Amino acid sequence: MFMFAVIMVFLVTALLGMPIFMSFGVTALFACVAGDFPLQIIAQRLMIGMDTFVLLAVPGFVLVGDIMCRGGISIRAVDFANSLIGHFRGGLAMVTVFTGMIMGGISGSAVADTAAVGCVLIPGMEKEKYPKEFAAAVIGTAGPLGNIIPPSIPMIVYSMTAGLSLLDLFLSGYIPGVMIGVMLMVACNIISKRNGYGPPPGTMKFSGKNVWVTFKRAGWALFTPVIVVGGIVSGIFTPTESAMIGVFYCLFIAMFVYREMSWKELPELLLNSAKTSAKLVIIIGSAAVFSYISINEGVPEMFEKFMLSISHNKYVILFLLNLILLGMGMLIDILVATIIFVPVLIPLAASLDIAPLHIALIFVINMSIGLLTPPVGYCLYVASAIAKVPMEKVAVHSIPLIIAMLVILTFVTIFPQLTLYIPSLIH
Repeated sequence: MFMFAVIMVFLVTALLGMPIFMSFGVTALFACVAGDFPLQIIAQRLMIGMDTFVLLAVPGFVLVGDIMCRGGISIRAVDFANSLIGHFRGGLAMVTVFTGMIMGGISGSAVADTAAVGCVLIPGMEKEKYPKEFAAAVIGTAGPLGNIIPPSIPMIVYSMTAGLSLLDLFLSGYIPGVMIGVMLMVACNIISKRNGYGPPPGTMKFSGKNVWVTFKRAGWALFTPVIVVGGIVSGIFTPTESAMIGVFYCLFIAMFVYREMSWKELPELLLNSAKTSAKLVIIIGSAAVFSYISINEGVPEMFEKFMLSISHNKYVILFLLNLILLGMGMLIDILVATIIFVPVLIPLAASLDIAPLHIALIFVINMSIGLLTPPVGYCLYVASAIAKVPMEKVAVHSIPLIIAMLVILTFVTIFPQLTLYIPSLIH
């Protein structure tokens, strides 16, 4: 009853439009007073939630995303993707998804990827007679690939919360991320054929020479994931160091190779990234207070008992968990959900002998799909704002694409080796 009251306070304050970290603050204050906790717990857990070395990687990957937008990296990635698959029916929609996969390997932020790809491709899709609502839907679905294909900010927070190896988490995302990307491209091709979207087949010819030219132009940018993830895999540097090395590398190619950024733009870029990082970190810290109270009140044990009272079959539990997480993804931001729900999921996974990396990827994919579903749906809001179309219309056009993502989620749920195979190669 106590936790029900706490959750209701949080929902009411959030629905009233209060900033999410303040909603957590008010909820924590209510919980401390009503539950007879000492008030200093709020300050202690807030600082503990933010005082984590791995969180230093967050500002780095946020900054990489901003540099990518301004430094000409996203445009060159689009050109390379277009040279490879732009000749198919619905080619530009497929290019959008493929570019999202490339960007997912450079930036750790789904929202940053959505903005970077959207600014370049939505005008281009308009010129090729794609409906703006469909164009925005495709942009929105390409963005969350940045959460699944490493590096990934949600994976950093998950690693911190669950005590899992960040390297293993990163590596576990490659196969599901690529599968989702390929499935989305197939869906774009089918939808475009059925509805006559884009230019007719044969309008654009495949050219090996063009692929090579665009690859050379984008090569510096495409090498970024090799440096960032390859450096971690080889043990040359830590994930936090890799984020900062990624920043300097992207700055170098944006300013001295592509020459699309100047020193004058740097202060504004740093300030914007600092603001974004501060918002993320204060949300993580305030969510940590809420998580502490939940754990102290025995919510993980209660949730475990509730789920096991339904069934002891792990696949039944996993599919039920998918439904719960999809519902949560519609209401709660992925980083907030990570801090709150991961401590609840860990004992349940252990009792059913589910691999920690398997449950981690199920969680990340579910919550990434939540970025496309109202009312939270950040990627959908960004895409609709860029395309200047109502979010409700974009949401309708995104339904077939979300179904494509759910198909891969089902495969990942049933076949844990899709997440465990690559990490197993380094152990």
